[in-house]
Amino acid sequence: MSLSTSTWRVLGLSVAASYTSLGLFEIIFPHRAAAEFFAFPKPTAFTAPGESRDKPMSPEASEAVSLMVPLLGVRDLSIAAAMFAFAWSGKWREVGTVILAGTILCAADCAVVWRRMGPLLYVHRSIHVRVVVANMGVRTAMRTTDANHAD
Repeated sequence: MSLSTSTWRVLGLSVAASYTSLGLFEIIFPHRAAAEFFAFPKPTAFTAPGESRDKPMSPEASEAVSLMVPLLGVRDLSIAAAMFAFAWSGKWREVGTVILAGTILCAADCAVVWRRMGPLLYVHRSIHVRVVVANMGVRTAMRTTDANHAD
């Protein structure tokens, strides 16, 4: 079964929307993002009643999280902005190129998460893992669709 060009374009835009959501989450809730993606101790505000509380994060680590995780968010928003700008201009091959470049960043993110969490890494714990898989499929499909449906 072959999907239409418009379907692949919507999938490409959904990758951009995923980057936007992830970036906003990292900017607005850096400590929560650090807990979810890198297994840092959860802030007390995000610990459910009765849930075991990890030892608190040191002030130095908390400051580092407050500075670094929002930078990851800005990176993700920049990728999304580039994808939306290319899509707005009708440059779908360029959208695919940005998706491919983003896949490289996501693979590096996954390596860091794996190193931090080891065998405790589950796919549901890292949105980046899902984005990597989606990016690879969308990029391949966009290339195939462009070759089959040259404008």
